[in-house]
Amino acid sequence: MEVEVHLFANLADYGPPGTRGRPVRVAVPEGATVGELLRRLGIPDETARLLLVNGQDADPTVRLNPDDVVAVLPPLVGG
Repeated sequence: MEVEVHLFANLADYGPPGTRGRPVRVAVPEGATVGELLRRLGIPDETARLLLVNGQDADPTVRLNPDDVVAVLPPLVGG
């Protein structure tokens, strides 16, 4: 199955070459989790990030469905 992934700021470096700033389609096995997707992209587990699946807060244990939209953002700082 495929999911759509949006990588923001410094996390865009983990996307396939030539895709910086654009959404990418990533093939993952049926029943894959967000964490498995991140590992497939080469994003280390210890990298600080915010995760959204279809616009909702998510964590690495969330199971993905075909055509889900996953956003991976750096933590926001400011006030």
